[in-house]
Amino acid sequence: MNEELLKMKEKEEQAVKPLLKRVSHNYLPVSDLQKALAWYMKYLGLKHISDNRTPRNDGGILILGNGQWLFLLESKSNKNANFVTDDWEGDNYEMFSLTFETDDIIALHASLRKSGTHVEPIVDLGGCGLQFKFNDPDGNKFNVWQDPDKGSAL
Repeated sequence: MNEELLKMKEKEEQAVKPLLKRVSHNYLPVSDLQKALAWYMKYLGLKHISDNRTPRNDGGILILGNGQWLFLLESKSNKNANFVTDDWEGDNYEMFSLTFETDDIIALHASLRKSGTHVEPIVDLGGCGLQFKFNDPDGNKFNVWQDPDKGSAL
């Protein structure tokens, strides 16, 4: 009987689904909302919407290609969303807060270089795809990834 109870418990544990489905919204600190909106629309091609459901209806909502919302909020205290860790690329590494996915990493890289902000070279990580890091005008650091199955050779 103990074996049967153990098997039942294992099946129950396997059947449990995560309680969180996906990341729905992301919030980024910026120093000047209007300047940040203009930059994200021009160089990242994001769509801007105003939504009267937001508490202040400030209009800092951008829509990514998959429909996910990215909120830009003027911050009074945080310079950016980066943090320092020893757990990624060595000691005291300034870590990015988000990795974006793209289907055209070459075009995105060129657009960001044109913006004048810090853009690292594209790196081919083989089975992990193409990637590069960049900073927005407020210093928010991001990683960009392109699925190797959708990628073009460098």
